[in-house]
Amino acid sequence: MVESSGDIETFSKTDPVGAGDTVQLIFRSDEEASPPFNLRIKGPAGKVILERVLRELPTGKPQSAAPVQFTVSGTGDYKIEIWQLYGKSRGDAVLHVA
Repeated sequence: MVESSGDIETFSKTDPVGAGDTVQLIFRSDEEASPPFNLRIKGPAGKVILERVLRELPTGKPQSAAPVQFTVSGTGDYKIEIWQLYGKSRGDAVLHVA
C-alpha cells in the first residue's frame, strides 16, 4: 500500500508488496509538470536504494515512459520522493511492505 501526498502522486502497480517482490511505480500530477524529475527511494533503514533523473513521468498511460522498477529487499516502510528539477511540483510517498 502506498500513502502519497503532494503535487505528484505515487501509485504502485504491485499490490500487496512482500519482501523479494519487484515493485512498479507510476506517477500522476494534477498540473502538467514539465520534466525533468528527480526520484529518490530510501529503504526502511534510511539508506538511498535508488536515485535517478526521469526525463518523462511514467504515468501508466499509453506512450508514457515505462514504470520505475525496484526490488524490495525486506519489510518496512520505503520512502519515495519525487520533485521537479526546475519547478515547484513535488510528491512524497511511503510504500508499506509487510
